Amino acid sequence: MSNMLTTTSPAGLELIEAISRHLAEPEWASAHRKEAWSRFLQAPTPSRTHEHWRRTDISHLDLENITPRLPSEYRALPEWLEAVIRRGARRIGGTLAFVDGTLVHEHVTDSLRKKGVIFTSWSQAIQRHPDLVRRAIENVDYDPADEKFTAMARAYATGGTVLIVPRGTEVTLPLQTFFAASEAQAVFPHTLVILEEDSRVTLLDGMFSPDSSTRAFGSGVADLILGDGSELTYVLFQQWGQGMEYFHHQRAVLGRDSHLTTITVALGASLSKATIESVLCSSGAVSDMLGVVFGDDKQHFDHHTVQLHTVGNTTSDLLFKVALDEASYSAYSGLIRIEPGAQKANAYQRNENLVLSSTAHAETLPNLEIEANDVRCTHGATVAPVDIEQMFYLMSRGMAPRDAKRLIVEGFLQPVLDRIPAKSLREMVSAKVDEKIAHRRF
Repeated sequence: MSNMLTTTSPAGLELIEAISRHLAEPEWASAHRKEAWSRFLQAPTPSRTHEHWRRTDISHLDLENITPRLPSEYRALPEWLEAVIRRGARRIGGTLAFVDGTLVHEHVTDSLRKKGVIFTSWSQAIQRHPDLVRRAIENVDYDPADEKFTAMARAYATGGTVLIVPRGTEVTLPLQTFFAASEAQAVFPHTLVILEEDSRVTLLDGMFSPDSSTRAFGSGVADLILGDGSELTYVLFQQWGQGMEYFHHQRAVLGRDSHLTTITVALGASLSKATIESVLCSSGAVSDMLGVVFGDDKQHFDHHTVQLHTVGNTTSDLLFKVALDEASYSAYSGLIRIEPGAQKANAYQRNENLVLSSTAHAETLPNLEIEANDVRCTHGATVAPVDIEQMFYLMSRGMAPRDAKRLIVEGFLQPVLDRIPAKSLREMVSAKVDEKIAHRRF
């Protein structure tokens, strides 16, 4: 696979300033980019001596020389992406689509606008709702383990979604965003979701690119902020093409009595590493963290989850399912941390791995850090091949071995996919998973 070439002539601070000028950003937004750029330069490139990066080799990446393409005035909507949008359009409250950071499609229903919901691109949100966006990004947190990548993403972000749901508003139809990358591009998606008190919404964040023999790169961030009593279902659907190396950091901060459900679906990319974090910092907060990974060929997946309970009377529940075929690899590490004084916290974590070939490999590393004495915390993990008894049962009823294995894989992953509440999104995501499974020979 050949190396990715940069696609812009300016670099470094000059490029940061060019992006800000191109997007007509106010001074505070430009200053935010420059601060992120400074952090990026100061942060060391992670090495495999760091526990968080021990299972993913990035020594081939020259991060300082990877730059995005400046957004264009117009870029066509790919036919395949248009088909995906069209398939679920009648049951969707709004859709945004970006190609290489440029907004190419925007549709928001009148009912959504009348409710005062803000669902727009990052650049438009900064222009139209500067105070709301500014307050949110001024409080962003940089995880030291991922700082190099999150700072890079914030400095170079050219496309992404801002969703703000007003107090007491329930969005009944799901919303969806799609971020597509063309061949050999560096992309930096940024999603900001703010739910005010007692609001409800479901959002799918979809990421796609064509397969390529040339390396592409992506680093994205998602900031999820839940007000008191709010409820968010957030589906991260990753189907980058072969050649993409993608790094993602998702951080959710939960208010009192709020409820977050995150569903991570990872099917694509040659290399994909993601950190998914829920911070339960107010009493009554509930976080359900779900994941589906299906790998084949030589795909490399590395997922790290964090269930951070900073106060008591909070609940988190995690189920991460991984199926691997051919020479694919998955590393899952999960941390449950209960801070001092977080009494009555309740946390559960389970990672299940189904290994379909002798050359596939899964690692699972659950971890507990408990500094309170009146809590309930449990975790579990399994790594296993296909159950021979299940295969025998299906084959004894006339099913071919290939079809039997496919049915077992679908049944293994489906319990997580069934948790997607919106039927239109659930059907679309399930169809994409089934499509990848169907292409396997087993």
